[in-house]
Amino acid sequence: MFESLQIFSSIAVAIFIEAAPFLLIGSLLASLFEVFAEEDLIARLVPRHPFKGILFGLFIGMLLPTCECGIVPIVRRMLGKGVPPATAVTYMFAAPVINPIVLLSTYVAFRGDLWMVGGRIILVAIPAAVMGWILADASARHLLLSSSMSQHDPHGCSCGHDHNHMSSRLLEVLKHTAAEFLSMGKFLLMGAIITALFKTFTPAGVLDLFESSELLAIIVMMSLAILLSVCSEADAFVAASFSSFPSAAQLAFLAIGPMVDLKLIAMFSAVFKRRIMFYLIVGPVLLVFGLAVILSVILGRV
Repeated sequence: MFESLQIFSSIAVAIFIEAAPFLLIGSLLASLFEVFAEEDLIARLVPRHPFKGILFGLFIGMLLPTCECGIVPIVRRMLGKGVPPATAVTYMFAAPVINPIVLLSTYVAFRGDLWMVGGRIILVAIPAAVMGWILADASARHLLLSSSMSQHDPHGCSCGHDHNHMSSRLLEVLKHTAAEFLSMGKFLLMGAIITALFKTFTPAGVLDLFESSELLAIIVMMSLAILLSVCSEADAFVAASFSSFPSAAQLAFLAIGPMVDLKLIAMFSAVFKRRIMFYLIVGPVLLVFGLAVILSVILGRV
């Protein structure tokens, strides 16, 4: 029993220590975006054609990286400022993954495996683009709850500080970074603990079943990603710890978590109408699962 506890603690601590720096960097970038990004400029630049808007959504996801924990309020503001849904929805699903910090963390977690980095991009970019296309003809009024549309801009603070002053804005960045890191750090810690428990105490026969059945492995890893709600800057280290699982299942974990997890479902329910919320949850799940199965077929595993 003591040996099992040692293994458990070693796995949990290793995952947390490896992932924490990337979570901190991601929190800082998200905070810089929150304080300095001019969404009015994005609204003016975005193309109106759905296809071009989808490509633009993928592109700004690389330039304006945002953790999934903060992406929904940003997209709500974008839609309210006139950004077409094709761009806003694509950006919402793509930005938490298709950005340098997350891709670098994936590269480090998988020890320089570019196949895993490229696979993660594909399994996120395609569902993000499809969801943007599906909702391209909708309007903000059809997508958002009326209470969500009437909310004040979060930048409009009543604290009495001059947020246009550079020192005040830098202080806001630090506050946002600290709050973001502490908020998401608990999800990372919980994910590391649950992963360590799963790997340490799950009977070998059960693990063998997961590892030998590609479809079951994909379902299990996607379910874990949704339940664990680990931030996209850190989830690659959790996925990499399941080294005996098929790569398609690991990629499914990396793709679905930043698009649909428990915290995102809660945010969707507070911002989007119920029917739209259903699309935003079921659509990515089905698309990621289908792509992971296709990948398995290509690799000759199914």
